[in-house]
Amino acid sequence: MKYLVVLFFSLALLSTSAYAQDYKKHTVAKGETVASIAKQYKVTPYDIYRINPDAKNGIKENATLLIPAPGKEAAAPKEKPTKVANTIHEVTAKETLYSLSKKYNVTVDDIQKANGDAIKDGLKVGQQIIIPIKGSGVAAQVKAAEKEDAKKDSNAYIYHVVEAGETKYSIARKHGITVQLIEDLNPKVKDTLPLGYNLKLVDNSVMKPDTTPETKSYTQYAVQPKETIYSISKKAGISEEQLIAMNPELKNGLKDGMVLQLPLEKAVSTNGDIVVTLGKGAPGSVTDLTKTLKKSGKKEIAILLPFNMARLESDTLRKHMLRSDRFLNMTLDFYAGALIAIDSAKALGLPLKVRIMDSKETKNTSDVNGLAASLGSANAVIGPFFQGNVENAAALLASKNIPVISPLSKDKSKPYSNLFNSIPSNETIRMAMMTYLKSKDANVIAIVDPKKSAARDFIRANYPSARFIDGTPTDAILRTHLVKDRMNYVFLETENTGMVLTATKLLAAALPDYKIQLVVPELTDALENDEMPMDRLVKLKMLYPSVTRDNNTPQAAIFAKVFKEKNGIMPSQFATRGFDVTFDTILRLFQEEDFAEGIASKASEQVENKFSYTSQNGGNYNTGVYIMQYDEGLTVKQAE
Repeated sequence: MKYLVVLFFSLALLSTSAYAQDYKKHTVAKGETVASIAKQYKVTPYDIYRINPDAKNGIKENATLLIPAPGKEAAAPKEKPTKVANTIHEVTAKETLYSLSKKYNVTVDDIQKANGDAIKDGLKVGQQIIIPIKGSGVAAQVKAAEKEDAKKDSNAYIYHVVEAGETKYSIARKHGITVQLIEDLNPKVKDTLPLGYNLKLVDNSVMKPDTTPETKSYTQYAVQPKETIYSISKKAGISEEQLIAMNPELKNGLKDGMVLQLPLEKAVSTNGDIVVTLGKGAPGSVTDLTKTLKKSGKKEIAILLPFNMARLESDTLRKHMLRSDRFLNMTLDFYAGALIAIDSAKALGLPLKVRIMDSKETKNTSDVNGLAASLGSANAVIGPFFQGNVENAAALLASKNIPVISPLSKDKSKPYSNLFNSIPSNETIRMAMMTYLKSKDANVIAIVDPKKSAARDFIRANYPSARFIDGTPTDAILRTHLVKDRMNYVFLETENTGMVLTATKLLAAALPDYKIQLVVPELTDALENDEMPMDRLVKLKMLYPSVTRDNNTPQAAIFAKVFKEKNGIMPSQFATRGFDVTFDTILRLFQEEDFAEGIASKASEQVENKFSYTSQNGGNYNTGVYIMQYDEGLTVKQAE
């Protein structure tokens, strides 16, 4: 089954008009090699490798290769532009700067700077705007190289003499760096590349962190605007004292752009594969499962994904679905993230067998019954996606007590002792916010839309001392509920844009006289509306509960880097979810205690998701929720 997925990816990537009729498609037959195929078409193996770079890692039966026409040399990769290419996004209805910043993983400020006056009056449907690439890290690399070069007996730079036919792109590929880094190190040749010029490059062998078992590993981190020693220590999961001990220059103060050493929690296998391991990303009772691995005994997992291969009968249909089918793209993203987790497990030396199977599912149907017999040898099953289908899988495998993990659904209906719902329910998310407020022992005011009677009852039941304002408040009414010299948490429960704008404006105006922090049960369109100034929400330090966190730690950067290297794009939320669920499941299979016992006693944390399961009414539910806060610089951080 797995080779079908590989075939699907190959066809999907190759079904594009970018390949002209100068090329033919060849489906690899059993026993064929690149050399034999090249001979068949009267081309060279080099020609095939040039336009099928993955073929260098071997070819599989039924994979598809592009073959250049005889006598035509395969086109070399075009020289990449001097500036890193930005994404152009066409604005759709209800999109905001904030929603775009979350979608593309960049800051609102970066988007505003990239587009200038074009968006000063807000976004317009159909408008094409520039989405800048998130922090290329080039400036940080340059400073890190300069810092390394300044050390005694160290030379972080090498030099390359430009030869005929070379381009910045080809040189960058040869030395494992980026075109932008070459240009930053050699500003005099930003627009040209003279023959014989002595280019200054970074020596990656010097800059790579030491990953030998006997020593600690470190990564370079460039300080961002408005960061503090405290915030950086929290990101790195160490104390302020430890951070200063690793970077003595901090005794003289923290400056923007300063390059710091931070601990890098990653393992490297003997063949150099990168293992993404996160461990403790923030204070709390989470356990680093990589520290307690038991590698004896082979384990097997099955991942049921809704590829629905039967629907993809032609290149034309496949190409159309890749452009328009969001569910299919979500599936492919989840799958890509899961593959990173599987690679990481293998690099850790875990004796793991993985089977990827097509669940052929829709919301109301699936092939789970047909797959059940072949799942009996699995130690754990991830999927299907829809809750009804995953509950069916749990029911079929209950007699063998095989754990089934629901990867994406918030719904819960039938509890099974072997079913683990990995996404917290809406009620759990709301309760996490209430628990957080109770821990603060502050004055809580609830501004509730009259239409939200159920929300009012929920707040009253879980926070009896809350003071209620029904409907849009006036300044006078609001101030009668605020308390001086004490933190006032104002819980705003509405989806009405006008009510949100008025309430937040009044709260912002009251800030000079009162300690106020805005609290919302979720991020809604009313909060992300173009009319809502984001800086107002930042001033109010808005709090909201979330099943994911914005993770800017060095460990999370490793995952993003590995994913982009393998897939050519940054990971989406579904790709990250695919990694988190899969890697967490694998690590829990290789613990001293059995899966169910360990999952009940150990909370864990991966790139963006926390897994803290509790048993309720015979089922198992994740209660891992983050309380997030808007912070200075239009950033989001985990609340303390």
